[in-house]
Amino acid sequence: MTGRAFGVLAVLTVATQLGGCATAPPLESAKLDGSPRSVVLHHPASGESVSVTYWRPGDGYDPAAMREISVLFRDRRSDEEIPIDPALVDMLVELRQRVGAAPESPIRITSGYRSGATNASLARSNPNVAENSYHLRGQAADFSIAGVPPARLAEEAAAMQRGGYAMYAHTGHVHVDTGPFRTWTPKTGEPRAPQILEAQARARAKAQAQALALAQKAGNAKARVQVADAGSKPIKAPAKAPAAPGAKAPPPDLARVRVALAQIKEMPVQKPAKR
Repeated sequence: MTGRAFGVLAVLTVATQLGGCATAPPLESAKLDGSPRSVVLHHPASGESVSVTYWRPGDGYDPAAMREISVLFRDRRSDEEIPIDPALVDMLVELRQRVGAAPESPIRITSGYRSGATNASLARSNPNVAENSYHLRGQAADFSIAGVPPARLAEEAAAMQRGGYAMYAHTGHVHVDTGPFRTWTPKTGEPRAPQILEAQARARAKAQAQALALAQKAGNAKARVQVADAGSKPIKAPAKAPAAPGAKAPPPDLARVRVALAQIKEMPVQKPAKR
């Protein structure tokens, strides 16, 4: 039996199970109403398209329609396919609705299911590919919709607060998956997410200001220079006020300065999430 034939058999088996038990939409699809759900999917590289009504009230998910979706989502390198998570299709349809695209607007799938070999190969050359990607499980899609900016799709995915999402501006696609709600900053040629930059800048500025205040209070010029070096931009130490005749400078509190410096240098860095 070929890998393609085996994949089709697996899709048939799971799709039949879906048809027998999915009589109502899952919790993830609470925003969709009780009308039949249709989707048009397109694979830009091959030109292949699928237009199906994949869910109907009373019947649930249609096994034949889900099988067609799985074929379009297949791994194009190995020609393997697995059942696609129905909640992922619902997520794509809801995003299409939220951005105001017409029901017949094709959702362009640039990456759907990935076999283990394909994912490992991509991970070696692309730092944005996670080793344990949700693409391996049929729970992720890289997609776009003609006429809809990727930033708008990512914004709506964030507002849904359901599953993972990330925008890849250099390729014009958005990743979504049915894993935990989260996001991340792509590593290759992507601008840092504005909200992450803003939060980190505020935290660093606050820690740097506290360290500088401690250094000023201690009257220690060397500590002030170290605080300036720890920040992203140098901070000039203020000129000393003339000391009163006979007055002695207070002893520097170097221990507190060291703690403040350590806080700046150990600012948390955003960790990559599963994709």
